[in-house]
Amino acid sequence: MVARSGIDEGPAAASIPNLPYRPDRSIVDLLLLAGVVALLSLSNFALEFFGLPYNSIGGSIVSKIHPATYLFSLALGLAVIANRNPVGYLINLLFRSLGSVFLLAACILLWVFISRYKNDQPASFLIDTLMAAALIVMLFADAGERTRLSIARAVHIIMVLNCFLAIVEGLSGWRLFPFVLNGLQQTWEYRATALFGHPLIGALITGVYAVILITVRDVRGLSQRWRLPILLLCMVTMPFIGSRTSFTVVYAVAAAVMGLKALRFLRGGAVSVRMLLAVLVLAPLGVVAVTAMFQMGLFDNFLNRFIHDKSSAQSRIQLFSLFRDFGLREFLVGQTSLVLDTNVRWNGLTEGIENSWVGHLVSYGIVMSAVLWFGIAGWFVDMLRAGGRGAILPLLFVFLIISTTVGISGKTTMLTIPTVLILALVAGEGADGLPAMRPDSTNDVLSRIGRGPPPIVAGGARLPTIKEARLNGDQPQVRPPGFATTPVTGEA
Repeated sequence: MVARSGIDEGPAAASIPNLPYRPDRSIVDLLLLAGVVALLSLSNFALEFFGLPYNSIGGSIVSKIHPATYLFSLALGLAVIANRNPVGYLINLLFRSLGSVFLLAACILLWVFISRYKNDQPASFLIDTLMAAALIVMLFADAGERTRLSIARAVHIIMVLNCFLAIVEGLSGWRLFPFVLNGLQQTWEYRATALFGHPLIGALITGVYAVILITVRDVRGLSQRWRLPILLLCMVTMPFIGSRTSFTVVYAVAAAVMGLKALRFLRGGAVSVRMLLAVLVLAPLGVVAVTAMFQMGLFDNFLNRFIHDKSSAQSRIQLFSLFRDFGLREFLVGQTSLVLDTNVRWNGLTEGIENSWVGHLVSYGIVMSAVLWFGIAGWFVDMLRAGGRGAILPLLFVFLIISTTVGISGKTTMLTIPTVLILALVAGEGADGLPAMRPDSTNDVLSRIGRGPPPIVAGGARLPTIKEARLNGDQPQVRPPGFATTPVTGEA
């Protein structure tokens, strides 16, 4: 099946019959879909609520791995075994996902290092935090358009459901799953957890989804009529989840894109009647609604986090004091768990080490941290190759958030769920290694910065400029006085 963006029908398409045999992937795709649903709907709080000691002390290593990771591993194993040439297919798949292979290798090396020299530190977090992200990239490498569309629709449904749940939790104080950290229920915490668990994780996932809706032109599984309502729903949800960094970045991106659209309109770009009416109607209603909610005090807790952040921002600077007493050995192999915990408390870092890269460095030293960072960089390269320019801003958003939180230095889904969102919603069909889009195609807001008026669209009218007419060999048409150079089209 041809992807929405269109597969190039050039030499690559002509060589399709010569590609390796690709068997029916129905079971593999079903397991991939089930894994995505489990990943998005079963947070660490949900697993603990259902009796699985996922984060708490005790239990075997089996209970410390997310059920979605088991489904992804099973799906990848079946994809290889079901192939007519499993060895050849596996080698081909590994070469097509080298960045993810580097990440898996780096995680295995770090696991061996922790098991040999860091017995007091856990290593199971590598499975769900990093290795699962690499498995997802490999599974999507041969996923067809129908599978990606099914996953995209499931993602949209779960994201909307999570937003409504977060708003309900924020307004009522009721929680779907208890907010439990270190065995203690956080009854004083106002931030919503909904389906995604910890508010920082929920804010990251909602933010990545919102950035995709804002910046990517063609989002799989979502029609244009639903894009703006769902985007507004995500932006309304952000204050109830409560992450200041995610909130600021999402609203800044939205403001920048709106500014670019306004600039293009002033330069003579076409605008659809639906968009114009939406702006004229929703803008005043939005101002009235936000003002009413502000007067009702719905944003008081969130605004207080900006005013009284309990030294959260300062702690992100103080964490660099952990390197003050670093010797050569600590710099090479990191500190022991006991020494590190003591230094964290001594330096007043009550929220822990809120920087993934610093967390790696103080725990494992520069050598193993560099190995791990090299693998993570490879994953970023794979994601950019799959998603193209449309994945740049979402990936930058992920990088920023994990650099200001515990992120991927602990057990979180801050890399795995964004992997699903980008590959399902942004990336084109990449089955059998074929490019999903033509080399000159663009699917993001970055590629449209600085461009002139768009080409004529259905229902629009724009006379060519004198320069354009001369290039085409036509007689230039002179616009009469008062001729509107900014058409309003009837485009739906």
